[in-house]
Amino acid sequence: MAYNKEKLNQTLSEMKETFLADPNTAVRGQNFIKQLHEYCIAELIERGFTGELTPKGEIKVLTSHKFKDIDVAVVHPTSGPLLIIGVRSQMSSLGKNFLNYYEMEVGDVSAIHERYPLCVVGLLYLHPTESILPGSKKEKFDFDRAEKMFALISDREKSSDPQAHYEEIAYLRVNFHRDPPTLDHKFPTLENLRLDNFFDKLLQKYIERNFPLLKNNKS
Repeated sequence: MAYNKEKLNQTLSEMKETFLADPNTAVRGQNFIKQLHEYCIAELIERGFTGELTPKGEIKVLTSHKFKDIDVAVVHPTSGPLLIIGVRSQMSSLGKNFLNYYEMEVGDVSAIHERYPLCVVGLLYLHPTESILPGSKKEKFDFDRAEKMFALISDREKSSDPQAHYEEIAYLRVNFHRDPPTLDHKFPTLENLRLDNFFDKLLQKYIERNFPLLKNNKS
């Protein structure tokens, strides 16, 4: 099943409107990124996550040593989190802050897998082609390097694979200067980092690890 392009385009347009209305409030208040959370939830519901396995947004989950705010999660009432999607956007200061965010993502997935080694964890990371922050200067950013860095921590196949790896990563580059905003379909160059099959691949790994549990799910 392909991702819902119409829904994504609508979400990106709403995100742009929210950001331009008040950039600081949009980012610090999480209003901007929550719209992308809702998009991810809708994609999972379209793939059959319903009943007690309906995905939820902005919940707290106990990881290796502390509670963490999780963006999107499918949580079984007795087995705990079975699927998690971290959602990140970085709308300005790409070159200055990317390495810090990257290290945070590695730490987050490690903490989740340490406590829940079978949990399927995905990361959806969004960068603008250029910042639309009013008054911001045009900055250079090495998208190719960022792509290669994400590839190093993606494609976790088995629970015995490194805990610091995500099962799947989707790396989005969006041109917010266009109206409506458009997803760069030529990027990333690595197919395994594209949005195209991101949700389907998460679903497949989820099924492989939780088939007995799903079989008994009556909801």
